[in-house]
Amino acid sequence: MIRRIATTLIAIFTICFALGAAAQAATLSPTLQSQLSTLADDASVGTVIVTFKTDGGLKASNLDLLRSVGITRGWTLQALGMVAAPATAGQVRQLAANSAIRSIWSNDRLYYFDNQARTLAGVDKLRSDTYISKTFNGGFPVNGKGITVVINDSGIDATHNDLKYPDHVIQNVQILSDASTGTTCTEQTGCIIGDGFTPLVYKEDVPNTDTHVGHGTHCAGIVGGSGVQSGGLYSGVAPGARLIGTGSGAGLFILNALGGYNWSLGNQGKYAIRIISNSWGSSGSFNPDNPINVATFLAYDQYHIVSVFAAGNSGPGWDTHNPYAKAPWVISVGAGTKEGGLASFSSRGTPKEDRLSNGDPNDDYDAPTIVAPGTGREFESNIGKFTSDIISTRAISNIVSNGLTADEEIQTTYLPFYTQISGTSMATPHVAGVVALMLSADPTLMPDEVKQILQETATRMPNYEEFQVGAGYVNAYAAVDKVFHRAKGYGIFSNPAFNTDLTSTWSAPTNFSLLYIPQPVGPQSTNTNTYRFTVEPGRGMLNMVIKFGTNPATAQTGNSMAFALYPPGCQAPQTNPTAPLPACAYSSGVALPALDAPNRQIVVKNPVPGEWVAEIRGVRGLAAVPEPSSPVGIAAPEEVNGYFKTAIINVETPADIQGHQGEQQIRDALANRRMDTFADNTFQPNANVTREDFARALALNTPLRQSLGATAKFTDVSGDLEAIAQAVTAKGSTLRDWNFVPAGMMSATGSTFSPTANISRLDLAVAFVRALGLDKEARDKAGSTVTAVDSDGQTKPILDNAQIPSELRGYVQIAIDKGFLEVAVTSIQQTPTGMMIIPGPRVNPTGTVTRAALAAKLNTFAQRFIAGN
Repeated sequence: MIRRIATTLIAIFTICFALGAAAQAATLSPTLQSQLSTLADDASVGTVIVTFKTDGGLKASNLDLLRSVGITRGWTLQALGMVAAPATAGQVRQLAANSAIRSIWSNDRLYYFDNQARTLAGVDKLRSDTYISKTFNGGFPVNGKGITVVINDSGIDATHNDLKYPDHVIQNVQILSDASTGTTCTEQTGCIIGDGFTPLVYKEDVPNTDTHVGHGTHCAGIVGGSGVQSGGLYSGVAPGARLIGTGSGAGLFILNALGGYNWSLGNQGKYAIRIISNSWGSSGSFNPDNPINVATFLAYDQYHIVSVFAAGNSGPGWDTHNPYAKAPWVISVGAGTKEGGLASFSSRGTPKEDRLSNGDPNDDYDAPTIVAPGTGREFESNIGKFTSDIISTRAISNIVSNGLTADEEIQTTYLPFYTQISGTSMATPHVAGVVALMLSADPTLMPDEVKQILQETATRMPNYEEFQVGAGYVNAYAAVDKVFHRAKGYGIFSNPAFNTDLTSTWSAPTNFSLLYIPQPVGPQSTNTNTYRFTVEPGRGMLNMVIKFGTNPATAQTGNSMAFALYPPGCQAPQTNPTAPLPACAYSSGVALPALDAPNRQIVVKNPVPGEWVAEIRGVRGLAAVPEPSSPVGIAAPEEVNGYFKTAIINVETPADIQGHQGEQQIRDALANRRMDTFADNTFQPNANVTREDFARALALNTPLRQSLGATAKFTDVSGDLEAIAQAVTAKGSTLRDWNFVPAGMMSATGSTFSPTANISRLDLAVAFVRALGLDKEARDKAGSTVTAVDSDGQTKPILDNAQIPSELRGYVQIAIDKGFLEVAVTSIQQTPTGMMIIPGPRVNPTGTVTRAALAAKLNTFAQRFIAGN
């Protein structure tokens, strides 16, 4: 199959080359086309790659041609018939008209598939930052050099070129049974020890210890794979780090995990081990006396080793956090999407107010520390932009056991060497790699300092709470920058204080019980696996929990259970048991027997009033999926108990919004922390939105990356507003701008931010569109005519099109389409002199925005942001 595809590609390339040779004018890259439309002849366009029409490699006449236009230096690619050279716009124009030249291309930055995760997390920005490299690291990118990371997992296939033993994976250890004492370890019996005492047996210097599942190999590649097998496409976070595998094979028991720690601590001096990555866990409560927790504390306290743990894949319910990740001395990692959101399966902790009120000190740290890339795209609209999972190194055993058909998004050439997997297992080595970068920058960092810096530099994730995402999304660039610049004020706006008081009043729980019976899918009215209940109007929160495996008569069924919630008007699949849940439904995620806690939970904000349906669901196959499948599944009848409760969110109402036409929108914005009142508890709904107002609103409603310069950027702001101003004006200001390329959501000139100046409707449109990650789509519409629907239902050009700069018209168009900018349509109005037709459509791009209007627009923005559209 690989050979057939390669042959086809060669044929296509041959045809394209022949067509190009026949053409007279050289092809220009899109970047050069854009540059040449505005630049004078003497302006630099940077480095360009010139490709000549030649069938015998680069010739002397080709170089003479470059000299004839004034290009006298460059890099020759002899076999390819190319030259890379710095050029001016005029030189490009001259070359483009020459029939001997096939193409001229700008030296554009490339973003590879796994680069999606690396770039999102700030790793690639760190690698390309010449200031940090030259000033602090001898001219080389910070890449984890000098730091040793243990991957305590299923093992590592270090025959893979990205992980080659003994150069990159410097030691590979198999944790073995001991034949001399009769020790055997199986998935069925665990570890059974015969007579006598003997140390746990390890076999070192094993090139491939991951001969069953490939999990550890995938994790190792994320931490520090070199990417050599793919020409750098799929390199890990810290490719300069030294890797060690402590492999447990197909089965993992506490003894296996402890064996990894035992070997690591005993060999720390020999290998300078600083980090242990653990993509495994369990369910239940945290206990400091658990031997795993004892081992991790010993590593932290006496060996100063940073332990990184997966938060677990049992989300989205509360209190599903891996108990080993709850230890305050480890770093717990949740799984993020490539759009900067939280994966539905990522385990959550317990809300802080519940932790503080339950009297159990073991729950005090029941929240992830941070979130990192652990899965692919969240929204199918990004199917051509992001892959569905995290791509990393494939163990040779994965080719045998899993095959290659599931990885169709990987380029065929690289398919035998890389695979896609999702999970907090993948997010964990991302953070282990970032920690390696930090320790490479300063090896004296202690584990607590590492954790604090990760939290201070994280990107806040709106619409999520601390027990779900911890400090937010990891930012490798900011973390290493903080290591080098300890005085920088990272974290100054990450935990805002609000003037508006919110209180939640919960109803008493309503209990229910039903017998789950696998059955054919049919109308909800005939499905006995459903429970119907009513949500009263005015409720701000719905919380439902199911518990199973609790009845002595049915506790041993071993079912994989889940449930779904259908709001009023939302129907379950009627006949197809394999159909996915409709978009209007809410999913609990699947609980797997023996791996997850025997409970599932769904929390809904602002639930629609009316009759809801809860449907208990099994799974349809052996491999669990993030969403529950149908009521028909691999399951036995089982009693399921549950409860639901609702809450009224009470908002401290500002006196100056009562009776205002935007009162409800303002209340919604305040209740969801999208805006705040002023210190005197006024909202000032009719006041114009200032640049300070807007910058603070963007900080609350977007995943705003922290971006601090060496010195203050603006002279007219200070404190947290200075940090916010730098962030909202920086390139790639939010996580949705995953590649750090788009301009900031707000613009500023020189050293002045102008916090008291008003924003315009155009300013709002640009910021919201960039915050949604639609900057490229907007730029592609530059120079177009903005249209809108008029009062007669016809789509027409807006009358104030000329008031919008050409390069910003795409932003206005998208803002209109998304509902951020309302359109004034043609209307008839009474004037002192009679009736007058006011023509439309118009958007008034230079007009101001009131605070009441901003509240409404932020509510709309939040809906679009959450839905990814």
